[in-house]
Amino acid sequence: MWGALVVLTALEAARELFDLGGPQTLYESWFPDLVLGASAALVLVRAGYEPQARSAWLSIGLAMAAWFLGNALWNIVYGSGTNAPYPSFADVLWLLWYPLMALGIFYLVRLRVPRFVLDRWMDGMAVVFIVLSIGVAVVIEPDFSHAVHGDFSTIVGFSYPILDVLLIGAILGVFGLLGWRPDKVFLLLGLGTLASATVDATFAVQQAKGVAQDNHYAFVWTLGALLIAYAAWVRNPETADEVHQVVGLRAVALPLVAQAFAIGIQLYAYFRPIPPVERLITVAVLVVSCVQILLTRPRLATNPVDRHQSEPEAQE
Repeated sequence: MWGALVVLTALEAARELFDLGGPQTLYESWFPDLVLGASAALVLVRAGYEPQARSAWLSIGLAMAAWFLGNALWNIVYGSGTNAPYPSFADVLWLLWYPLMALGIFYLVRLRVPRFVLDRWMDGMAVVFIVLSIGVAVVIEPDFSHAVHGDFSTIVGFSYPILDVLLIGAILGVFGLLGWRPDKVFLLLGLGTLASATVDATFAVQQAKGVAQDNHYAFVWTLGALLIAYAAWVRNPETADEVHQVVGLRAVALPLVAQAFAIGIQLYAYFRPIPPVERLITVAVLVVSCVQILLTRPRLATNPVDRHQSEPEAQE
């Protein structure tokens, strides 16, 4: 089954990348919907066999099912060339994907991180704020500047890039929370989510600017769904992994990068105006970085054995 889904995705990608001929409905509707529906079913089936992460994969499977139903119903109702209203009933299903995915990721994180480690959580927050700052400048601000304010369709359309940026930041933040050592499950899940959210954000910006929709990257949505489904069937660790301790330069690398990024934004503001929210996010990045440095500062050994071992080194 996996082979067939990969072939369908490859056919869609080849047609879009190389402008190959063929029935438009088949490649742009049936192939993607078939892969997406099969991916949702695979995740939901996995939830039935998974004793520990059942809640996580059930939530992710429902997210995939909402995505599939939104696509399939939209293609059935409006795919024949009928002028589709915006927003439509499909937007309700598409927007459900974000909270359900976030809930599933939260359940998986709770399994992987058995105890609360403040400095690691701060690493994750720093990454979220950095991604949010980039997303405001690159995705959200262009979308907002071209939108017609006060219209309900604008609110719906504006929700997509905001949720996409937050989801991308959350995924990268989870990687930081795991000490930048994600297992195969999180690596595949992260790649699939990043692929889908990134292309969705690109589509939202093009739509807001009135640019013709470029179908040469639509296969990335399908690829993202396939990666998420495959992540569900990668063998999960039977016990939760302990959080790896990060020492040395790696322990302060992220705070230094976050501060350098915040400084760069402030320098950029001398030459080009930046939105007020960008400044607030920059302040948040600096605050988190300061807390990270405090948490990773050297401490005196509290274990008597450690003291005895360090005394000869001090005398030398």
